[in-house]
Amino acid sequence: MTIALLQRDAKREAWVQFPPPRRLLKGLPRGRLQLDDATISRCVRAALSAGWEPMSRGKPVVFTVDAEGN
Repeated sequence: MTIALLQRDAKREAWVQFPPPRRLLKGLPRGRLQLDDATISRCVRAALSAGWEPMSRGKPVVFTVDAEGN
């Protein structure tokens, strides 16, 4: 699953990719992945610490995180 992060009045977005849930790897039916506020906050912090600069121009930056958003 991929979510897009975009700050207001910013020019560059970040795409955060999560690994597939284990239930999909086991062949179980698909379900909607639920993300809580803490996980989203960790994703934003991880993207910023990895070099995402929202005010710079350019293509979206892609980051891969673990299931907890780190």
